[in-house]
Amino acid sequence: MSYAYASCFALAGIILIIIMSARTSATIESVLITGANSGVGKECARQLSLLPQMKRIVLGCRDRVKAQEAKVDLERATRSRSTTNEMGVVFEILILDLSNIESVKGAIEELTDPVDVVVMNAGGLGGKTPGRVLEDQGGFSSIFCANVAGHVVLLDGLVEAGKLSRTAIYAGSEAARGLPVMGYPRPRIVTGSVDKFQSICICDGSFFADSRDAKTMYAHTKYVGALWMGSASRQYPQHRMIAVSPGATSGTNSAAHMGPVVQFVQKTLLFPLLKLLGNAHGVEMGARRYVDAILDEGTYQSGHFYASDGPNKMTGGVVDQMKLLDDFGKEDYQDNANAAIHSFL
Repeated sequence: MSYAYASCFALAGIILIIIMSARTSATIESVLITGANSGVGKECARQLSLLPQMKRIVLGCRDRVKAQEAKVDLERATRSRSTTNEMGVVFEILILDLSNIESVKGAIEELTDPVDVVVMNAGGLGGKTPGRVLEDQGGFSSIFCANVAGHVVLLDGLVEAGKLSRTAIYAGSEAARGLPVMGYPRPRIVTGSVDKFQSICICDGSFFADSRDAKTMYAHTKYVGALWMGSASRQYPQHRMIAVSPGATSGTNSAAHMGPVVQFVQKTLLFPLLKLLGNAHGVEMGARRYVDAILDEGTYQSGHFYASDGPNKMTGGVVDQMKLLDDFGKEDYQDNANAAIHSFL
């Protein structure tokens, strides 16, 4: 890294601190981030560590070795130490696998002190078998468990244990309202009944009879996840519940379990082309969307889903997605999606 680049990077960090501090309407001192060992999750931890009042950031990760590496990197970047708040932000490691419900429950018990914010960032395209039904995980499909069900268990457990004091952020996706330019179909739910949403949760063929490809399942999974957050805002009215898409973000591990060919295409061809066309951004901007939602309580309203502001846009400004798909504002859809998820738990 050149001296000029390093200086610009440091200056950007200082400016970010000033902007975020000015917008903060509440004292946020602690946060738990899932999928925090890399990509948007790790960058979100770095950005939040710049807040003057931040004291503790819990890195929720599946792999302890990767979590420790991320912790060391973040401590080096923020000049913090894990042993004392006097030296800066304390980074802690919490091992949890969102695709394993018992792992999530164990992590909640292991979390010793409450957090102000949870950022439910972990997820992905579900690996090589996204529709595989996990009989030992309530019957959810692999892709649904990793993206939604595990976070439902986490959020319920944190609130019920008194370990979440303020805000929950869920990683939404533009795919949830359809993204034709990328081949993600627009979810079309005619009735919005509990049983219809149940068929999406398990991906058993009753809903995806004509198409079981990862993109179709991912789009509908994120659709249900956004609806769930709307219902959760009424289930837990004392908390802020917000779904926010990080947008088309390069430098993530979203295709980590999709095989080497898919990973190569995404990393070396797809995202460079999207960035060249102005329809993708780096992890800094993806994480900034989370941070904005946490701090700007006037703009980001509980129970709403925010993502890019056009039907084929994946970067730039965000808007309430009800403007693009009115399903996200239907309370009966939201509550039925929530009920469908909990029917398996």
